[in-house]
Amino acid sequence: MSLSEQSLSELQGISLPNYDRKNIRSGVLHIGVGNFHRGHQAVYFDDLLESDPQWGIVGVSMRSSRTRDRMASQDHLYTVCEKIGNKSSYRVIGSILDVLVLAESRQKILNLGANREISCITLTVTENGYCYTNSGDLNWQHPDITHDVENPDSPLSVPGLLVCLLDARMRADGGPINLISCDNLSANGRVLQSVVTQFAERRSAELATWIAQNVAFPSTMVDRIVPTTSDEDIEIFAETSFADNALINTEEFTQWVVEDCLVGNRPRLAQVGVLLTADVAAFETMKLRFLNATHSALAYAGLLAGYEFVHEALADPTLNSFATQLMSAEIASVTATPDRININDYQQSVLSRFSNAAVPYKTSQVATNGSLKLPQRIFPTIESHLQTGKIPRRLSIVVACWLACLSDTELAQQFTDPVLPVGPFDTCAGRTDLLGHLANNKQFAREVDRCLQDVKRDGIASVISA
Repeated sequence: MSLSEQSLSELQGISLPNYDRKNIRSGVLHIGVGNFHRGHQAVYFDDLLESDPQWGIVGVSMRSSRTRDRMASQDHLYTVCEKIGNKSSYRVIGSILDVLVLAESRQKILNLGANREISCITLTVTENGYCYTNSGDLNWQHPDITHDVENPDSPLSVPGLLVCLLDARMRADGGPINLISCDNLSANGRVLQSVVTQFAERRSAELATWIAQNVAFPSTMVDRIVPTTSDEDIEIFAETSFADNALINTEEFTQWVVEDCLVGNRPRLAQVGVLLTADVAAFETMKLRFLNATHSALAYAGLLAGYEFVHEALADPTLNSFATQLMSAEIASVTATPDRININDYQQSVLSRFSNAAVPYKTSQVATNGSLKLPQRIFPTIESHLQTGKIPRRLSIVVACWLACLSDTELAQQFTDPVLPVGPFDTCAGRTDLLGHLANNKQFAREVDRCLQDVKRDGIASVISA
Protein backbone atom coordinates (compact mmCIF):
# COMPACT_ATOMS: atom_id res chain seq x y z
CA MET A 1 0.00 0.00 0.00
CA SER A 2 1.27 3.49 -0.90
CA LEU A 3 0.65 6.63 1.11
CA SER A 4 -2.03 8.89 -0.39
CA GLU A 5 -5.22 10.73 0.53
CA GLN A 6 -7.17 7.65 -0.45
CA SER A 7 -5.15 5.27 1.72
CA LEU A 8 -5.20 7.41 4.89
CA SER A 9 -8.33 5.69 6.23
CA GLU A 10 -6.61 2.32 5.97
CA LEU A 11 -3.56 3.22 8.08
CA GLN A 12 -3.33 1.74 11.55
CA GLY A 13 -1.20 2.70 14.55
CA ILE A 14 -0.14 6.04 13.13
CA SER A 15 -1.13 9.66 13.83
CA LEU A 16 -2.99 11.27 10.94
CA PRO A 17 -3.79 14.92 10.10
CA ASN A 18 -6.48 16.05 12.53
CA TYR A 19 -8.14 18.34 10.00
CA ASP A 20 -9.79 18.19 6.58
CA ARG A 21 -7.13 18.99 3.98
CA LYS A 22 -9.85 20.10 1.53
CA ASN A 23 -10.47 23.13 3.75
CA ILE A 24 -6.81 24.17 4.03
CA ARG A 25 -5.68 27.42 2.41
CA SER A 26 -2.13 28.41 1.45
CA GLY A 27 -0.65 30.94 3.88
CA VAL A 28 3.04 30.03 3.71
CA LEU A 29 5.41 29.96 0.75
CA HIS A 30 8.49 27.94 1.64
CA ILE A 31 11.73 28.02 -0.36
CA GLY A 32 13.87 24.89 -0.06
CA VAL A 33 11.66 21.88 0.65
CA GLY A 34 14.39 19.61 2.00
CA ASN A 35 14.41 17.12 4.83
CA PHE A 36 14.94 19.70 7.55
CA HIS A 37 11.94 21.81 6.59
CA ARG A 38 9.70 18.76 6.36
CA GLY A 39 10.92 17.47 9.71
CA HIS A 40 10.74 20.85 11.46
CA GLN A 41 8.70 23.90 10.31
CA ALA A 42 6.16 21.83 8.34
CA VAL A 43 5.39 19.86 11.51
CA TYR A 44 4.72 23.06 13.49
CA PHE A 45 2.35 24.31 10.77
CA ASP A 46 0.69 20.89 10.71
CA ASP A 47 -0.05 21.38 14.42
CA LEU A 48 -1.37 24.88 13.71
CA LEU A 49 -3.74 23.62 11.01
CA GLU A 50 -5.73 21.73 13.64
CA SER A 51 -7.13 25.07 14.84
CA ASP A 52 -6.52 27.44 11.92
CA PRO A 53 -6.92 26.33 8.27
CA GLN A 54 -5.11 29.28 6.69
CA TRP A 55 -1.53 28.05 7.18
CA GLY A 56 -1.03 25.44 4.49
CA ILE A 57 2.38 25.44 2.79
CA VAL A 58 3.33 25.69 -0.87
CA GLY A 59 6.93 24.64 -1.34
CA VAL A 60 9.38 26.03 -3.89
CA SER A 61 12.35 24.08 -5.18
CA MET A 62 15.04 26.34 -6.63
CA ARG A 63 16.64 23.65 -8.78
CA SER A 64 15.67 20.00 -8.57
CA SER A 65 12.30 18.37 -9.18
CA ARG A 66 13.25 15.33 -7.08
CA THR A 67 11.29 16.29 -3.94
CA ARG A 68 8.31 17.46 -5.98
CA ASP A 69 8.18 14.18 -7.89
CA ARG A 70 8.39 12.09 -4.74
CA MET A 71 5.69 14.05 -2.94
CA ALA A 72 3.26 14.68 -5.80
CA SER A 73 2.72 10.96 -6.33
CA GLN A 74 1.40 10.68 -2.75
CA ASP A 75 -0.68 13.88 -2.62
CA HIS A 76 2.19 15.69 -0.85
CA LEU A 77 1.67 13.61 2.29
CA TYR A 78 4.66 12.11 4.08
CA THR A 79 5.54 10.39 7.32
CA VAL A 80 7.69 11.76 10.12
CA CYS A 81 9.24 8.94 12.13
CA GLU A 82 10.55 10.01 15.54
CA LYS A 83 13.17 7.58 16.82
CA ILE A 84 14.35 7.19 20.39
CA GLY A 85 16.56 4.15 20.88
CA ASN A 86 14.53 1.12 19.86
CA LYS A 87 11.22 2.99 19.98
CA SER A 88 9.59 4.80 17.07
CA SER A 89 6.44 6.85 16.64
CA TYR A 90 4.87 7.71 13.30
CA ARG A 91 2.88 10.67 12.11
CA VAL A 92 1.59 11.63 8.66
CA ILE A 93 2.07 15.33 7.88
CA GLY A 94 -0.41 17.08 5.58
CA SER A 95 0.63 20.73 5.81
CA ILE A 96 2.42 20.83 2.44
CA LEU A 97 -0.20 21.30 -0.27
CA ASP A 98 2.04 21.62 -3.32
CA VAL A 99 5.68 21.81 -4.41
CA LEU A 100 6.65 24.02 -7.36
CA VAL A 101 9.93 23.98 -9.28
CA LEU A 102 11.19 27.47 -10.11
CA ALA A 103 12.18 26.78 -13.72
CA GLU A 104 8.77 25.24 -14.45
CA SER A 105 6.42 27.44 -12.44
CA ARG A 106 8.05 30.87 -12.09
CA GLN A 107 4.90 32.88 -12.84
CA LYS A 108 2.75 30.79 -10.52
CA ILE A 109 5.29 31.32 -7.73
CA LEU A 110 5.29 35.08 -8.36
CA ASN A 111 1.50 35.14 -8.29
CA LEU A 112 1.51 33.33 -4.96
CA GLY A 113 4.02 35.77 -3.50
CA ALA A 114 1.77 38.64 -4.52
CA ASN A 115 -1.33 36.99 -3.06
CA ARG A 116 -2.52 38.64 0.16
CA GLU A 117 -3.32 35.21 1.66
CA ILE A 118 0.40 34.41 1.72
CA SER A 119 1.61 36.03 4.94
CA CYS A 120 4.93 34.26 5.41
CA ILE A 121 7.80 33.25 3.15
CA THR A 122 10.05 30.85 5.01
CA LEU A 123 13.45 29.60 3.87
CA THR A 124 15.76 26.64 4.38
CA VAL A 125 18.32 27.12 1.60
CA THR A 126 21.58 26.53 3.54
CA GLU A 127 24.14 29.24 4.19
CA ASN A 128 25.29 29.27 0.57
CA GLY A 129 21.81 30.19 -0.67
CA TYR A 130 22.07 33.73 0.71
CA CYS A 131 24.89 34.66 -1.69
CA TYR A 132 26.56 36.89 0.89
CA THR A 133 30.12 37.78 1.82
CA ASN A 134 31.80 37.40 5.20
CA SER A 135 30.89 41.01 5.97
CA GLY A 136 27.18 40.23 5.45
CA ASP A 137 26.89 42.11 2.16
CA LEU A 138 25.42 40.71 -1.04
CA ASN A 139 28.10 39.01 -3.12
CA TRP A 140 27.72 40.83 -6.42
CA GLN A 141 30.32 38.52 -7.97
CA HIS A 142 28.28 35.36 -7.30
CA PRO A 143 27.35 33.86 -10.71
CA ASP A 144 23.65 33.59 -9.83
CA ILE A 145 23.59 37.21 -8.67
CA THR A 146 25.30 38.45 -11.84
CA HIS A 147 22.70 36.49 -13.83
CA ASP A 148 19.83 38.02 -11.85
CA VAL A 149 21.15 41.55 -12.29
CA GLU A 150 21.03 41.04 -16.04
CA ASN A 151 17.76 39.04 -15.94
CA PRO A 152 15.76 40.47 -13.01
CA ASP A 153 12.50 38.79 -14.03
CA SER A 154 14.05 35.31 -14.40
CA PRO A 155 15.97 34.93 -11.14
CA LEU A 156 18.15 31.96 -10.23
CA SER A 157 19.29 33.10 -6.77
CA VAL A 158 17.29 33.25 -3.54
CA PRO A 159 17.84 37.02 -3.08
CA GLY A 160 16.86 37.56 -6.72
CA LEU A 161 13.70 35.49 -6.38
CA LEU A 162 12.66 37.20 -3.15
CA VAL A 163 13.10 40.67 -4.63
CA CYS A 164 11.09 39.60 -7.67
CA LEU A 165 8.33 38.25 -5.37
CA LEU A 166 8.29 41.42 -3.28
CA ASP A 167 8.15 43.61 -6.35
CA ALA A 168 5.12 41.64 -7.59
CA ARG A 169 3.52 41.95 -4.15
CA MET A 170 4.07 45.69 -4.01
CA ARG A 171 2.49 46.17 -7.42
CA ALA A 172 -0.47 43.99 -6.48
CA ASP A 173 -0.92 45.79 -3.16
CA GLY A 174 -0.53 42.45 -1.40
CA GLY A 175 0.15 44.00 2.00
CA PRO A 176 2.75 43.26 4.70
CA ILE A 177 4.66 39.96 4.72
CA ASN A 178 7.18 38.10 6.87
CA LEU A 179 10.41 36.70 5.42
CA ILE A 180 11.54 34.07 7.92
CA SER A 181 14.97 32.51 7.56
CA CYS A 182 15.16 29.08 9.17
CA ASP A 183 18.78 28.41 8.27
CA ASN A 184 21.53 27.72 10.74
CA LEU A 185 23.55 30.92 10.49
CA SER A 186 24.11 33.71 12.96
CA ALA A 187 21.62 36.60 12.89
CA ASN A 188 19.91 34.97 9.92
CA GLY A 189 17.18 37.61 9.80
CA ARG A 190 19.72 40.42 9.57
CA VAL A 191 21.65 38.59 6.84
CA LEU A 192 18.45 38.00 4.84
CA GLN A 193 17.37 41.62 5.27
CA SER A 194 20.78 42.83 4.12
CA VAL A 195 20.98 40.82 0.88
CA VAL A 196 17.33 41.43 -0.05
CA THR A 197 17.50 45.17 0.66
CA GLN A 198 20.73 45.62 -1.29
CA PHE A 199 19.32 43.79 -4.30
CA ALA A 200 16.03 45.71 -4.06
CA GLU A 201 17.84 49.06 -3.97
CA ARG A 202 19.46 48.17 -7.26
CA ARG A 203 16.07 47.33 -8.75
CA SER A 204 14.25 50.48 -7.62
CA ALA A 205 14.19 52.99 -4.78
CA GLU A 206 10.42 52.60 -4.63
CA LEU A 207 10.70 48.88 -3.94
CA ALA A 208 13.40 49.36 -1.29
CA THR A 209 11.18 51.88 0.51
CA TRP A 210 8.16 49.55 0.32
CA ILE A 211 10.20 46.68 1.77
CA ALA A 212 11.38 48.85 4.66
CA GLN A 213 7.77 49.69 5.48
CA ASN A 214 6.05 46.33 4.84
CA VAL A 215 8.45 43.44 5.34
CA ALA A 216 9.65 41.87 8.60
CA PHE A 217 12.87 39.85 8.72
CA PRO A 218 12.77 38.06 12.10
CA SER A 219 15.86 36.19 13.19
CA THR A 220 15.27 32.60 14.28
CA MET A 221 16.98 29.68 15.94
CA VAL A 222 16.02 26.20 14.75
CA ASP A 223 17.09 22.92 16.27
CA ARG A 224 16.31 19.35 15.34
CA ILE A 225 18.44 16.50 14.05
CA VAL A 226 16.99 15.43 10.70
CA PRO A 227 19.45 13.13 8.92
CA THR A 228 19.29 12.23 5.25
CA THR A 229 16.73 9.53 4.48
CA SER A 230 18.36 6.66 2.60
CA ASP A 231 16.74 4.35 0.08
CA GLU A 232 17.30 1.58 2.62
CA ASP A 233 15.29 3.55 5.23
CA ILE A 234 12.42 3.80 2.75
CA GLU A 235 12.59 0.10 1.89
CA ILE A 236 12.62 -0.99 5.55
CA PHE A 237 9.68 1.29 6.37
CA ALA A 238 7.71 -0.08 3.40
CA GLU A 239 8.25 -3.65 4.62
CA THR A 240 6.79 -2.93 8.04
CA SER A 241 4.24 -0.18 7.28
CA PHE A 242 3.48 1.27 3.83
CA ALA A 243 5.29 2.81 0.87
CA ASP A 244 6.37 6.40 1.51
CA ASN A 245 8.98 7.85 -0.83
CA ALA A 246 9.18 11.10 1.16
CA LEU A 247 9.78 9.52 4.60
CA ILE A 248 11.54 11.64 7.25
CA ASN A 249 13.46 10.15 10.18
CA THR A 250 14.21 12.42 13.10
CA GLU A 251 14.60 12.70 16.86
CA GLU A 252 11.94 13.57 19.41
CA PHE A 253 13.54 16.91 20.36
CA THR A 254 12.53 20.00 18.39
CA GLN A 255 12.92 23.71 19.04
CA TRP A 256 12.02 26.86 17.10
CA VAL A 257 12.74 30.33 18.46
CA VAL A 258 11.45 33.32 16.46
CA GLU A 259 12.06 37.01 16.97
CA ASP A 260 8.79 38.59 18.05
CA CYS A 261 8.48 41.19 15.28
CA LEU A 262 6.09 39.59 12.78
CA VAL A 263 3.81 41.89 10.80
CA GLY A 264 0.41 41.67 9.14
CA ASN A 265 -1.51 38.42 9.49
CA ARG A 266 0.64 36.58 12.04
CA PRO A 267 0.48 32.79 12.46
CA ARG A 268 -0.15 31.96 16.11
CA LEU A 269 3.13 30.08 16.41
CA ALA A 270 3.31 30.27 20.20
CA GLN A 271 0.15 28.15 20.28
CA VAL A 272 2.12 25.20 18.86
CA GLY A 273 5.27 25.50 20.93
CA VAL A 274 7.31 28.11 19.05
CA LEU A 275 9.12 30.44 21.43
CA LEU A 276 8.64 34.12 20.52
CA THR A 277 11.26 36.38 22.04
CA ALA A 278 12.97 39.75 21.63
CA ASP A 279 16.38 38.11 22.13
CA VAL A 280 16.96 35.27 19.68
CA ALA A 281 20.72 35.88 19.92
CA ALA A 282 20.87 34.43 23.44
CA PHE A 283 19.30 31.16 22.26
CA GLU A 284 21.52 31.11 19.20
CA THR A 285 24.63 31.60 21.32
CA MET A 286 23.55 28.82 23.66
CA LYS A 287 23.05 26.41 20.78
CA LEU A 288 26.32 27.31 19.05
CA ARG A 289 28.47 27.16 22.15
CA PHE A 290 26.95 24.09 23.81
CA LEU A 291 25.29 21.86 21.24
CA ASN A 292 27.19 22.72 18.05
CA ALA A 293 30.57 23.04 19.75
CA THR A 294 30.19 19.69 21.51
CA HIS A 295 29.07 18.11 18.23
CA SER A 296 32.27 19.32 16.56
CA ALA A 297 34.40 18.21 19.52
CA LEU A 298 32.98 14.68 19.38
CA ALA A 299 33.36 14.60 15.60
CA TYR A 300 37.09 15.41 15.52
CA ALA A 301 37.99 13.45 18.64
CA GLY A 302 35.81 10.60 17.38
CA LEU A 303 37.54 10.53 14.00
CA LEU A 304 40.93 10.39 15.69
CA ALA A 305 39.68 7.55 17.92
CA GLY A 306 38.36 5.61 14.92
CA TYR A 307 34.63 6.09 15.42
CA GLU A 308 32.34 6.40 12.40
CA PHE A 309 29.36 7.88 14.26
CA VAL A 310 28.97 10.54 16.95
CA HIS A 311 26.90 8.24 19.16
CA GLU A 312 29.74 5.69 19.09
CA ALA A 313 32.20 8.38 20.20
CA LEU A 314 29.90 9.41 23.04
CA ALA A 315 29.59 5.78 24.16
CA ASP A 316 33.34 5.86 24.85
CA PRO A 317 33.62 6.73 28.58
CA THR A 318 36.71 8.87 28.01
CA LEU A 319 35.12 10.95 25.25
CA ASN A 320 31.84 11.13 27.16
CA SER A 321 33.61 12.54 30.20
CA PHE A 322 35.50 15.00 28.00
CA ALA A 323 32.31 16.26 26.34
CA THR A 324 30.56 16.60 29.70
CA GLN A 325 33.42 18.57 31.26
CA LEU A 326 33.87 20.66 28.13
CA MET A 327 30.36 22.04 28.58
CA SER A 328 30.15 22.26 32.34
CA ALA A 329 33.68 23.50 33.13
CA GLU A 330 34.76 25.57 30.13
CA ILE A 331 31.68 26.63 28.15
CA ALA A 332 29.13 27.29 30.90
CA SER A 333 31.58 29.39 32.91
CA VAL A 334 31.82 32.11 30.24
CA THR A 335 28.47 31.85 28.41
CA ALA A 336 25.38 33.83 29.35
CA THR A 337 22.21 31.81 28.69
CA PRO A 338 18.49 32.71 28.50
CA ASP A 339 16.77 33.04 31.88
CA ARG A 340 13.99 30.64 30.93
CA ILE A 341 16.44 27.82 30.18
CA ASN A 342 17.83 25.47 32.85
CA ILE A 343 21.34 25.19 31.46
CA ASN A 344 22.15 22.00 33.37
CA ASP A 345 19.12 20.30 31.84
CA TYR A 346 20.09 21.68 28.43
CA GLN A 347 23.60 20.20 28.71
CA GLN A 348 22.13 16.83 29.60
CA SER A 349 19.75 17.02 26.65
CA VAL A 350 22.72 17.60 24.34
CA LEU A 351 24.38 14.41 25.54
CA SER A 352 21.14 12.44 25.38
CA ARG A 353 20.43 13.56 21.82
CA PHE A 354 23.91 12.75 20.58
CA SER A 355 23.67 9.32 22.23
CA ASN A 356 20.59 8.39 20.19
CA ALA A 357 21.88 5.67 17.85
CA ALA A 358 18.51 5.60 16.07
CA VAL A 359 19.28 9.04 14.57
CA PRO A 360 22.94 8.62 13.59
CA TYR A 361 25.34 11.37 12.55
CA LYS A 362 28.63 10.45 10.91
CA THR A 363 31.69 12.04 12.51
CA SER A 364 32.98 12.87 9.02
CA GLN A 365 29.72 14.67 8.21
CA VAL A 366 29.92 16.86 11.31
CA ALA A 367 33.64 17.41 10.68
CA THR A 368 32.98 18.95 7.26
CA ASN A 369 33.79 22.67 6.87
CA GLY A 370 35.33 23.08 10.30
CA SER A 371 37.12 26.25 9.19
CA LEU A 372 33.67 27.82 8.69
CA LYS A 373 32.00 26.26 11.75
CA LEU A 374 34.64 26.61 14.48
CA PRO A 375 34.86 30.43 14.27
CA GLN A 376 31.17 30.46 15.32
CA ARG A 377 31.06 27.41 17.59
CA ILE A 378 34.41 27.39 19.41
CA PHE A 379 36.48 30.54 18.91
CA PRO A 380 34.18 33.03 20.74
CA THR A 381 34.26 30.87 23.88
CA ILE A 382 38.04 30.63 23.68
CA GLU A 383 38.25 34.40 23.32
CA SER A 384 36.09 34.88 26.42
CA HIS A 385 38.60 32.82 28.41
CA LEU A 386 41.59 34.63 26.94
CA GLN A 387 40.10 37.97 27.99
CA THR A 388 40.26 36.77 31.60
CA GLY A 389 43.88 35.67 31.14
CA LYS A 390 43.09 31.95 31.09
CA ILE A 391 43.99 29.37 28.46
CA PRO A 392 41.09 26.87 28.13
CA ARG A 393 42.71 23.44 28.04
CA ARG A 394 39.78 21.39 26.72
CA LEU A 395 38.84 23.90 24.02
CA SER A 396 42.49 23.98 22.97
CA ILE A 397 42.36 20.21 22.62
CA VAL A 398 39.28 20.49 20.38
CA VAL A 399 41.13 22.90 18.08
CA ALA A 400 44.14 20.59 18.09
CA CYS A 401 41.90 17.64 17.17
CA TRP A 402 40.54 19.60 14.20
CA LEU A 403 44.07 20.43 13.04
CA ALA A 404 45.18 16.83 13.57
CA CYS A 405 42.35 15.63 11.32
CA LEU A 406 43.21 18.25 8.69
CA SER A 407 46.88 17.28 8.66
CA ASP A 408 46.20 13.52 8.56
CA THR A 409 45.99 12.62 4.86
CA GLU A 410 43.79 9.57 5.42
CA LEU A 411 41.34 11.30 7.77
CA ALA A 412 41.18 14.47 5.67
CA GLN A 413 39.87 12.41 2.76
CA GLN A 414 36.70 11.70 4.76
CA PHE A 415 35.45 15.29 4.85
CA THR A 416 35.73 18.60 3.03
CA ASP A 417 37.00 21.94 4.27
CA PRO A 418 37.91 25.16 2.43
CA VAL A 419 41.40 25.14 4.01
CA LEU A 420 42.25 21.68 2.65
CA PRO A 421 44.89 20.71 1.78
CA VAL A 422 46.27 22.37 4.88
CA GLY A 423 49.87 21.33 4.20
CA PRO A 424 52.60 20.75 6.79
CA PHE A 425 53.07 23.38 9.49
CA ASP A 426 55.30 23.67 12.57
CA THR A 427 53.23 26.11 14.59
CA CYS A 428 49.80 27.74 14.75
CA ALA A 429 51.34 31.09 15.62
CA GLY A 430 50.43 33.62 12.96
CA ARG A 431 48.28 31.13 11.03
CA THR A 432 45.27 33.38 10.70
CA ASP A 433 44.08 31.21 7.82
CA LEU A 434 43.42 28.51 10.43
CA LEU A 435 42.72 30.32 13.70
CA GLY A 436 41.75 33.83 12.65
CA HIS A 437 42.99 36.54 15.02
CA LEU A 438 43.41 33.92 17.76
CA ALA A 439 46.59 32.87 15.94
CA ASN A 440 48.17 36.13 17.10
CA ASN A 441 47.75 35.18 20.77
CA LYS A 442 51.15 33.57 21.41
CA GLN A 443 50.12 31.79 24.62
CA PHE A 444 47.06 30.23 23.00
CA ALA A 445 48.98 29.26 19.85
CA ARG A 446 51.65 27.57 21.99
CA GLU A 447 48.98 25.63 23.90
CA VAL A 448 47.33 24.42 20.68
CA ASP A 449 50.77 23.46 19.32
CA ARG A 450 51.48 21.46 22.47
CA CYS A 451 48.08 19.71 22.35
CA LEU A 452 48.53 18.92 18.67
CA GLN A 453 51.96 17.38 19.27
CA ASP A 454 50.59 15.35 22.17
CA VAL A 455 47.66 14.08 20.08
CA LYS A 456 49.94 13.04 17.24
CA ARG A 457 52.46 11.40 19.58
CA ASP A 458 50.26 9.81 22.26
CA GLY A 459 46.82 9.53 20.69
CA ILE A 460 43.60 11.31 21.54
CA ALA A 461 42.56 8.95 24.37
CA SER A 462 45.79 9.57 26.26
CA VAL A 463 45.59 13.35 25.88
CA ILE A 464 41.96 13.55 27.01
CA SER A 465 42.55 11.21 29.95
CA ALA A 466 45.41 13.42 31.11
